[in-house]
Amino acid sequence: YTVIVDPLTSVDVPTAFTPNGDGVNDVIYVDGWGIKRLIYFRIFNRWGQLLFESNDIKVGWDGNYNGVPQNMETYVYQVSAETYLPEKSLQKASSFRLIR
Repeated sequence: YTVIVDPLTSVDVPTAFTPNGDGVNDVIYVDGWGIKRLIYFRIFNRWGQLLFESNDIKVGWDGNYNGVPQNMETYVYQVSAETYLPEKSLQKASSFRLIR
């Protein structure tokens, strides 16, 4: 038998989350395959204000900025991650909805 390992990597963020305190989907995180290290995860509001930033893949955004719950709307994110493949990093920028 021959086993072929296909070295795939990906980085992803959900398209919506619901930080309503019910314990389900209350925090938005970066997810993916083959991520060695998160370089950054940044979230911006519609005016380009940075609301959240982390380089720890286990830390996500709870929908608050300076202790204030943010409005239901669309937010933009940027992600950069180092993978286990030599000299291969992943970047992604897109948006998601905050639903209360």
